[in-house]
Amino acid sequence: MKNVLNLAIIAAVTAPSAYATSVDYFVGGGMGYHSATVKVEDFDGDIHKETAKGAAFHIRGGAYIAENHRLTLTANFTGDNELNALYIDDAWAKAELAQTEWLASYDYVHGLNEDFSIFGGATVGYIKNKGIVRGYVPGEDFGDFKESESESDFAFGGQVGVQYHLAQNISIDGTYRYMGTSYKSKEFADKVSNHSEFTVSLDYRF
Repeated sequence: MKNVLNLAIIAAVTAPSAYATSVDYFVGGGMGYHSATVKVEDFDGDIHKETAKGAAFHIRGGAYIAENHRLTLTANFTGDNELNALYIDDAWAKAELAQTEWLASYDYVHGLNEDFSIFGGATVGYIKNKGIVRGYVPGEDFGDFKESESESDFAFGGQVGVQYHLAQNISIDGTYRYMGTSYKSKEFADKVSNHSEFTVSLDYRF
């Protein structure tokens, strides 16, 4: 009994230091190709499906725990991606969507060899959707016009990817991430039903 108690005390004392040495931190950033699917209800009650596509960039940081478990915090920003354009005579109008994502992710990382690893996991995020309408109506007092509206909500999704180790502390990730509904109108059928992104990230591990 005394030996068991001694072993328990030794394990409790040494566990924090052993755990600390098994955690590595990293910082990084990169760019991606972003695509969002938007469903919009018009004045006649018809629902139109639109896709906003464009570039995005991100910064991120996190930790590797026991080598195989990775936790990541990411801030991702898109531009004003065009949804559609409508031209009637000299008048025109177009809608755009910009998304800002604050994401928390978990990945399980599996090493294939010294150079490559594969990973996959889940993501939860707080998404800001900003809709913008620009247009021009000739002969009207206001001429050019621009209106915008923002809505934010939580979304859930997941990601898979491959990692290439450039050096001991430097790696490149190629990732595909898919997120579910991030906005749904309470009055209309309008919603951002999903969005996805292919990203390339360069990380420094320390």
